[in-house]
Amino acid sequence: MKTLNIANKDGFRFGEQAYLIGNEYGLKCIAYARNEQDALDYAVDEGFMQSEIMSWDDYMEHQTNGWHDSWTYAGNASEPIWSEHLWIKPASDRKQ
Repeated sequence: MKTLNIANKDGFRFGEQAYLIGNEYGLKCIAYARNEQDALDYAVDEGFMQSEIMSWDDYMEHQTNGWHDSWTYAGNASEPIWSEHLWIKPASDRKQ
């Protein structure tokens, strides 16, 4: 049985919903948030998206060449992360 990674250890707050966050290899974690960006921020801050954080060299190359469609900023530190294979969806949209 696979362990579920939950980004918010303090749990669910009123007005939040559960988001599933993953990449091409599958589900990375679950985060409770008011929107997808907050969910991604929580996942990055808790360390569940380490494999998606861009190297400084990759970041500078993409900035210099204007390739802004393959990464986004996330987490409290606004770290650049790869978004090419990233997916986020409400848990309520999962297949039964």
